[in-house]
Amino acid sequence: MSYEDADQEPTSRDLAVRTAFLNGDASVEERYDALFRYFLRGYMENVSDAGERVQYPGAPSAAGYEINGLEGYARTAILFAAWIHSGRDPVVSLGGEFGDVDLVRTVRDGLLAGTDPESEVFWGEPANFNQRTVEAADIARILWLTRSAIWDRLSDAERDQIGAWLAGFITVKVRDNNWHFFPLIVGMVLKDLGVQGVEVPTRHYQDFIAHYRGHGWFFDNPEGIDYYNAWGVSYELAWIRMIDPAFDADFIGQALEASTSNILHLISPKGIPIMGRSVCYRTAVPAPIVAEASAAGGHVDPGLARRALDAVWRHFVERGALADGQLTQGYYGDDLRFLDPYSGTGSCHWGLRSLVMAYVQPPDSPFWNAAARSLPVEVADYDLDLPKVGWRISGRRETGDITIEIPANADKRYPIAAHSLRMRVMENLAMRLFRPYNHAVKYDERFYSTAEPFPVRR
Repeated sequence: MSYEDADQEPTSRDLAVRTAFLNGDASVEERYDALFRYFLRGYMENVSDAGERVQYPGAPSAAGYEINGLEGYARTAILFAAWIHSGRDPVVSLGGEFGDVDLVRTVRDGLLAGTDPESEVFWGEPANFNQRTVEAADIARILWLTRSAIWDRLSDAERDQIGAWLAGFITVKVRDNNWHFFPLIVGMVLKDLGVQGVEVPTRHYQDFIAHYRGHGWFFDNPEGIDYYNAWGVSYELAWIRMIDPAFDADFIGQALEASTSNILHLISPKGIPIMGRSVCYRTAVPAPIVAEASAAGGHVDPGLARRALDAVWRHFVERGALADGQLTQGYYGDDLRFLDPYSGTGSCHWGLRSLVMAYVQPPDSPFWNAAARSLPVEVADYDLDLPKVGWRISGRRETGDITIEIPANADKRYPIAAHSLRMRVMENLAMRLFRPYNHAVKYDERFYSTAEPFPVRR
């Protein structure tokens, strides 16, 4: 699939940010700030009047319109929170109809409107196994990043309102996978912010790390081994370390060192050998690498981390992953074949997690200023055997290709037609739209490569 294969024709704005970001004569700051402003403008075009939801265009999820809008806010506003946290000017000029945007006011308005139970735009009460729990973790992170600019300047009543809404997510029941992190993060943030009576639910941490497989990788239900380890596990471990550096420091440090080493060997200027669910999060793959480079005692050189970030974003921006001020709902362009039923209009902005970890760093930090270093695949050939994960990763310097081999899939048979048909019918009834039952292509192939991101059945 190429840039020209994207479903929609790029707009002049899409082409402008593509040109600005890929401009080899521009500085690093200029290139990424163009990307930041692109997402800010898209946010401003789609944000609600009260500021608590962002209703991006696109295919909705089964969670419904209101949750789709909450995802749009939580998964995008955290990028602005990172910008504020870094000490950059919180007033950003967009020109035109939006003029100067005050990021602090923009983020603050959404927080207060969404957590007000008396408001018509209330985000809703915490509930077991509910998508709000996922978004609550990002709301908590937004508060933590903007502590001095927002939290510390709220009235007691406003802090009580936001704190009460978030506290409800500490005790909800969650799925036995990366969802364990969400109540944990909420509890850790509230405790760090000084909210009284908060008990950090460390049992969730213990429940999740029981799934550790070695090599920095975890089994993540229901499917198990895929890229969630980058954007949904190592990312969360990096956040735990940011909030409380002493929290299980030895294990988290070792796990992040191992996982970021493996993730670096999955990134090439030619892309990533994607496999698994939620492929529209693809630009989040380097997030833990960026975090590791910025951490005290981290094991990744800042110049190497920025190269990893740049390689991923260049690859996808070049091929049409930006449209209408947002990340597309596919791999390159919008494509429902690669969109999971739980993914809605704002969901794919988990892909901004790598930019969040980058913009947390101030402009004068080593991450933004160190000389770029070559990725492992640009240096030499390699073959990595990860037996506990069940992967073999190979990279070839001459071609830039990276391949994941899953030996256990060598004799795997695909689901019979009747089973596939049954699953498709169930999904149609649940979603009222057609998204193929594509488990086999996500998990059951023997090889996944940059040369052929989605294997073609032969």
